[in-house]
Amino acid sequence: MKRAFSRLFFSGLMIALTTVVQAAELTPATPAPQSDIINKLIAEGWQKAGIKKPADKATDFEFMRRSFIDLIGRIPTTEEVVDFEQDRGTGKRARLIQRLLYSKSYEPRNNGQTIKLEKDKNLKFSYTDEFSEHWANIWTVWLMTRSGHQTYRDQMNAWLTDELGGNTEAKVTPHDEFVTKLLTASGTTRIDANAANFIIHHLGEPVPAEKQAELGKFDAVPITSRVTRLFMGIQTNCTQCHDHPFNKEWIQSDFWGVNAFFRQTIRTKTPIGSVVRNNMMATQKDFEIELKDTPDSNASGIIFYERRDGKLMAIKPNFLKDLGKAESGDPDHKPIAKTETKSRRLALADYVVKHDNFAKAYVNRIWGHLFGRGMNKEPSIDDFGSHNEVVHPELLSKLATDFAQYKYDPKQLLYWICTSDVYGLSHVANKDYVDQKFEPYFARMPLKAMSPEVLFESLMTAAKADLGGDRKTQRNDFMKQLVSNFGDDEGNEINFNGTVVQALLLMNGKELNEEIGRTGANNPVVRLVDKHSKKKTAALNTNGMIDDLFLSTLSRRPTAAEVTRINTLMTKGQVIAGESPKAPDAPKSDSTKPAVVKPDLKAVVKPEPKKPMKNPGSAPVAVGPRFVPPSIGDHTPFFQDLFWALLNTNEFMLNH
Repeated sequence: MKRAFSRLFFSGLMIALTTVVQAAELTPATPAPQSDIINKLIAEGWQKAGIKKPADKATDFEFMRRSFIDLIGRIPTTEEVVDFEQDRGTGKRARLIQRLLYSKSYEPRNNGQTIKLEKDKNLKFSYTDEFSEHWANIWTVWLMTRSGHQTYRDQMNAWLTDELGGNTEAKVTPHDEFVTKLLTASGTTRIDANAANFIIHHLGEPVPAEKQAELGKFDAVPITSRVTRLFMGIQTNCTQCHDHPFNKEWIQSDFWGVNAFFRQTIRTKTPIGSVVRNNMMATQKDFEIELKDTPDSNASGIIFYERRDGKLMAIKPNFLKDLGKAESGDPDHKPIAKTETKSRRLALADYVVKHDNFAKAYVNRIWGHLFGRGMNKEPSIDDFGSHNEVVHPELLSKLATDFAQYKYDPKQLLYWICTSDVYGLSHVANKDYVDQKFEPYFARMPLKAMSPEVLFESLMTAAKADLGGDRKTQRNDFMKQLVSNFGDDEGNEINFNGTVVQALLLMNGKELNEEIGRTGANNPVVRLVDKHSKKKTAALNTNGMIDDLFLSTLSRRPTAAEVTRINTLMTKGQVIAGESPKAPDAPKSDSTKPAVVKPDLKAVVKPEPKKPMKNPGSAPVAVGPRFVPPSIGDHTPFFQDLFWALLNTNEFMLNH
């Protein structure tokens, strides 16, 4: 029934998209002056690009869903949607952004009344906690990637959660202090230095034993390129071997000058891989690794690198020149002073946070998180240089300057951007500007795929799942199913798109089907059936059921056409088309792989998995048109199928 219902639902029903703040206390919310600057400078960009009319304003439903996903990592609950819908005051969008950033305990209301739970408790949400958990997940991937043992990522995630607001004061560490802590962390993981996992996991290969006293214990190649890319938006990985082929301002010596800052840093053991060898059980002690600096190692500061012509070159610690000077060809040396007494990594941290692209790199990274691409011509968020011009240089400079002046407060920056008119645009572009060349001008909100973590939390929110056991373990198991097939060891999810994932994990996902089909009062659909049943007549308020299912999954109310269509399916059933037979000699295809459909949020027909044929040598048998009967008696199975189908729409899978 479920597969047939999906075909019926998708073929006949269009699930389309309708059309300075203080952290200490919540004051009446209004967009900040920086939001007006964003609006002004982006509008000037539209004019230069010949864009006469940007996309329309997103609906309140779209804006709320987008804000929840971007800021706290899940879709809103039905109660939160209704609460926002009933806010009739001006500035409701700015209030929502402020709430998601700063509210420690928010109680949504329905018709002015708080929502009661069991034992007379009010429904409430700690958005500051959810913010810290969501951004800890994001930074864990940025810093640690998705490879390696989960224990180390959990250690890093715990430290990040605390730094990003998961503490008693809900205080977020300023970005310059945050980066300094990462670059200078020392101590033992699990005990007093979980932040050290960043450098520990990217310290590179051991230097030959006979050369370690002279050159340092580790080559530090991975950490060199990660630091410049993550914190300054400059990709130096290819300059390890040669001068940059596109950015003439970056040469091989730039890479090795930064690399020399790490040559006195050592770890006491190699991190355990994702699978413990020989099936041996690892103890807590096995995951303790010390990171420290040894001044006697590479005491001269000189390291060597080989050019492509075979010439051996020597260099001492020398940090990257400022981007502005690099692009102008001005040589700008940043060595360690002979009188310097602090460690090389402390000197490195000072150079990083004072680099002229430090604030710009973070602004562009956050802009990319919210808009799906950075402000450069190419969409990458961390690839600055003469080869990739900044399309909005004045805006990037202004936001970076103000970000620094506001003491590198991440929440301030998020508030400025999310209360701008640009962030509030619809994803539907004006028909004259759908060409990809207009994407860098942000005349609409680009569609974005949910990350695996956000997808998990959103599924659990929609299903109101009351999972037994540890939620983090449940999420990690979910991640394994996904990340083993999608993404890479750099944390990039270039192949992660809503259509593929929904077919792979949702259409054929045992866990989701079991969650939706579980029996008992805790089943989300059973609860709604009970809520909308008229006790005296046993009649079911089907329109109320449909309304709640749409609110819980798509964060909006259904259109009149959608309600009519679903009621027709339930009361009358429908004939659905069959499949044409394939030629006997047609090549076999993997029936578990779904057809890739562009995420245009239009109705989609998903292929049904085929059962293995008893006689593989015979031709496939065509399945003719068949009648899906109406729902008679208990409508719970019908609405469970509807719930399942809604979770499989691109509208649910995508952040729009």
